[in-house]
Amino acid sequence: MNNNLEEFKERLKNIEVERKKKPKPKSLGIGMKISLDLISPIIVGILIGLGFDKIFSTKPIFFLIFLLLGIITGFLSVIKSMKSLK
Repeated sequence: MNNNLEEFKERLKNIEVERKKKPKPKSLGIGMKISLDLISPIIVGILIGLGFDKIFSTKPIFFLIFLLLGIITGFLSVIKSMKSLK
């Protein structure tokens, strides 16, 4: 009975150690995440800017503003992702 309890404790300890280990992300997944983090806000910014320009009949003003915001957001997101990889 005592032997079974010791085996159970040892297996439980091994499982806890395995859960604490983080697997390293695959390089293709990292590349896809970073590229999507950069491109997605830019595309969304362009679409929002074009929509506002069409609604308010102002050609490049909102497009440029939201394009710039999308670029800034994309680069900040990439920087955040790169910091989390360290």
